[in-house]
Amino acid sequence: MNMGYKINCINKSCQKESKAINIDDLVKNCKDSFGKLKCRICGNSGAYIFRESKLQEKNEKWKRYIKGIITIETEDEDYTPYVFLTSQVMGGEIDGIHFGYYKDLRKKGGKLKHGHGPGGSPVFSKDEIFQLLGKLIHLGVVSKQDFIDFIEKVKE
Repeated sequence: MNMGYKINCINKSCQKESKAINIDDLVKNCKDSFGKLKCRICGNSGAYIFRESKLQEKNEKWKRYIKGIITIETEDEDYTPYVFLTSQVMGGEIDGIHFGYYKDLRKKGGKLKHGHGPGGSPVFSKDEIFQLLGKLIHLGVVSKQDFIDFIEKVKE
């Protein structure tokens, strides 16, 4: 059963809790144009969602604060891959990227499916993203020039 997402506002004049009923609601209504979570009550960016999950190791939990969400555009209008931007501490910087996706077939008589891929989704630190990118360049999947061109495009 989907319990939704409890969004906590960090704005000192608000500090209220609001809720997104599902991943589609969260993506469409609870983030600013940069992907940072925002409060549904006051509208300010800088909100967070606390999540805690049991690990396979006995009595251990994975605790994280979701501070943003970035969706990836695809040709399939029903399929939306995304990354949660996470931090291990509430007031900390984003230090993790949690990959997931959702598929919304409700307009076609189906369901909203929220997934993390077969066997769960990976979470990479910023350094691991650069390590992955380095390996992609080394393997020739992405060239150094592609990366340089991308950096220049982002600067524009």
